[in-house]
Amino acid sequence: MHQTMQPFLSKASKALKASKALGGFFALFILALLVALAVFGRSPAVRWGRATQPRAILQTRTVATPAAFVWWEAEQPTATNFPDAENHPFAPASPTEAAILSGGRWIGVDGTRPAPLFLEYAVQVAQPGRYRFYARKFWKHGPFRWRWDEQPWQSVSREVYLIDSSPMRPLVGANWVQVGTVDLTAGSHQLRIELTELDGAAAFDCFLLTQGAFQPRGSLQPDQRYAAPLPGWTLFDPEPEPEPENFADSAIALRFLNEPVAGMNGWVRAQDGRLVQGAANQPVRFWGVNVDEQALAMNAEQRAYLAQFLAKRGVNLVRVHTRLWQRDDFRQIDPARQQGLWNLVAALKQEGIYTALSLYFPYWLSLEETDGFAGYSGQQPFALLFFNPEFQAIYRNWWRSLLSPPNPATGRALKDDPALAMLELVNEDSYFFPTFEPYTKIPAPQMAILERQFAHWLTAKYGTLEQAIAQWRKSDLSYSLGGDRGDLPHLERIGIMPLADLLKHRDSLRAQDTAMFLTESQRQFFDQACQFLKQDLGYRGLVYGSNWVTAEARVLGPLDKFSNTGGDVMDRHGYFDLAIQGENSAIALNGGDRYQDRSALLFTPLQRRRNWLKSLLRQRDFRLPLMDLHYTDLQGRELPSTITELNWLQPNRFRADLPLLAATYGALQDTDGIVFFKTSAQGWEPKLDKFSVATPVVMGQFPAAALIYRRGLVQPAESGVEASVKLADLLALRGAPVAVPQNLDALRATESLGAGGETVDPSAFWMGKVNLRFSNAAGKTQVKKLPNARRNTLRSSTGELSWDYGRGLVTVAAPQVQGVTGFLKAAGTVSLPDVTLRVDLDYGAAVLVALDDLPLAQSRRMLLQVMSTEENFGWRTRGYPRKTVESTGTAPIVVQAIAGSVQLKRRDGQWQVIALDANGYPIPGDSAQTLKAGDRLSLRDDTFYYQIDRVDREPD
Repeated sequence: MHQTMQPFLSKASKALKASKALGGFFALFILALLVALAVFGRSPAVRWGRATQPRAILQTRTVATPAAFVWWEAEQPTATNFPDAENHPFAPASPTEAAILSGGRWIGVDGTRPAPLFLEYAVQVAQPGRYRFYARKFWKHGPFRWRWDEQPWQSVSREVYLIDSSPMRPLVGANWVQVGTVDLTAGSHQLRIELTELDGAAAFDCFLLTQGAFQPRGSLQPDQRYAAPLPGWTLFDPEPEPEPENFADSAIALRFLNEPVAGMNGWVRAQDGRLVQGAANQPVRFWGVNVDEQALAMNAEQRAYLAQFLAKRGVNLVRVHTRLWQRDDFRQIDPARQQGLWNLVAALKQEGIYTALSLYFPYWLSLEETDGFAGYSGQQPFALLFFNPEFQAIYRNWWRSLLSPPNPATGRALKDDPALAMLELVNEDSYFFPTFEPYTKIPAPQMAILERQFAHWLTAKYGTLEQAIAQWRKSDLSYSLGGDRGDLPHLERIGIMPLADLLKHRDSLRAQDTAMFLTESQRQFFDQACQFLKQDLGYRGLVYGSNWVTAEARVLGPLDKFSNTGGDVMDRHGYFDLAIQGENSAIALNGGDRYQDRSALLFTPLQRRRNWLKSLLRQRDFRLPLMDLHYTDLQGRELPSTITELNWLQPNRFRADLPLLAATYGALQDTDGIVFFKTSAQGWEPKLDKFSVATPVVMGQFPAAALIYRRGLVQPAESGVEASVKLADLLALRGAPVAVPQNLDALRATESLGAGGETVDPSAFWMGKVNLRFSNAAGKTQVKKLPNARRNTLRSSTGELSWDYGRGLVTVAAPQVQGVTGFLKAAGTVSLPDVTLRVDLDYGAAVLVALDDLPLAQSRRMLLQVMSTEENFGWRTRGYPRKTVESTGTAPIVVQAIAGSVQLKRRDGQWQVIALDANGYPIPGDSAQTLKAGDRLSLRDDTFYYQIDRVDREPD
């Protein structure tokens, strides 16, 4: 029960007794009213969750640009054989769609054609020189070749990097691509474009030649910028970073945290529960982001920009998460994607950034019977990798093809390159995940393979199948699988219980044997895969198994994790979700989606169905994706722990807490790697999507957050909970005393069978480190004395972190970093040891961090970082608190205006404060401000960063 409701419910109880004479209906009405006032009147999420951007029309303004450029419309060729170019299936159907396009139109085609289609243009160039050549086109459709005058032909394939995206309607939109560079003299030149396929879609909007850096802004030209009157909000439309050699000049640049070249000090290794490197066993923490196939399609200039952009913000690991096999033959690696991977690893390496590789997710592959796997008719092959020898051979061939050949960009095979730090065996797949559905998602012919393996396992245990079945009947006479489910002992096949049945009949010997077999089968696959990569191929980096959540946490979760302990690292994924409802809402933002904003800081239970009374009476849910359960294997080896996918999913407006929570509680729990999911941009993302992280609210807070986490500015806690569990008890389906949180993204949330029954309070994760040891001896749980949760507050055992879940406020008070995140306006003045913060934001974060390795009480250079909330321009919803999306909006991102003040408590000397732009450079035309002891710094509405330097005059 919510603690804030207790005094109200006490009054309600008295009111209920006093009103019996008035009838039960009136009494219930009064009770409901008091409960509603208790929750909705006092909940910060309700009090401060209504702020929305005012309606405005997006306008443009003209700015000076030093670089020469030429812009022309694609629908105005001098010659073409495009049929009926104005009336094609992708032509704008409304003024709203037309507004997406330059000039309101584009030229396009669909279907088959007898001959290649072409476009020709006469382009006047005023200044000679080398130009970057860009095209705005329809997604990856319509591969083409191009040439200027009589210069050599160059090609643009489907594997082209999409710099931005401007949707017109579902599945139709315009994207900028850089198609190459060209040297041109002053004067008139002819451009010819030819489609290289005789069927399919293609459309072109406009083209650009420019001698300078170009940051696409939809249909805006290089000398145009967004503008709009938005009281209370600011447009986030930063300029591109300067030339790469100047990246390090920024006050927020953290490139110095990385090695000059990733891997120069040797392989990253697992040792004593931590990641270390070099002869001195220097500890390593990974702060990273995920990228997809888009990064593999970047050209050299774009890859270099991406690497420098990320390194500047403290990133030292990029997880490449994408399929690498050919589109038309999954047995073979795609040469273009392999080359893209080689190039990306080399580019990241030069900026001290390591690579983790995730190449297989069953969700990416749909199998047909014609592919050679009987029974499949478009299903995704979840669990197939664990038991099908033919599929395992294909899988090993992927790794061999990728890791063994020399990388042309470095001259070294990936298996020999320490910059490739981590290999993931399979993304989000397990026998114990909800996707394991025997005889439904896994076809019967494939299940027959697993049934035979189970039969052989039973024969080895019991001597014969008949003896195994006889023992089962003694244990549980009520459960059996019929012949259609594989119980065919005369054919040496025994059926596999679905997970729901396995849990329901967990006391039966059959269920326990099934769990033991599945655990051993999965453990065997992971162990053999590790052996193949390390011994057969010679890879010396880190290998880990899989990383999702199980269909049930306390009983099935530990079995899955035990099967992973043969690797080097224990990995997990976690998302803070909203129970959003709507078509395709699991992977994208769409009009019509229904959701309710939800703050992680309040520990509010997730509601997947509207049941207000049940919700009001439920206890707090302390489980969040950041909860890190550390594991020790049977040999006493503690394994490092990483989270390679982390996000607070859109469209939640309460996301500003994520980077600071990840950094501080990741450090408190001694997590070895935190990797945010995901970005497809080479720099800032132009608009918000479902998983966006290269945005002001997330990556905009990386400078302070990465410094806190990687430098260990928040002290790791000693172990507060030591749980030991006997493996035999786990295999007997008795469960573990502590469970990992079930934090799912919407794509997988409906699959869970639920969790519960922990004997260790999940709030322990927010106060100290929690360990689970697998043992052959009797299990026991030791809970060391932890600070009590008083007045809705959880304090870390180190005393540096405080989580007030009644008010939705987390404060950090460590020697080198102090700050706050949550409902800041409701909190009022926040007084910390060295700084006082009063930030007038409904929701946000403010943190002061030392940049010179000194405590804030002595530091001479500090960074003040402040953040609020973000939306797409024109984002619209109706209803409250349950919202319906009316418009997902467009670029650019808008940020709620920042207001408030900050006061340093130090009385020694004066301070120079320099306001910085979104890339960390002094704002042009802005003068530094001098603060004396006791002065307050007033926060600017559009500024995230302030460099604060002590400027004492030397004594005479």
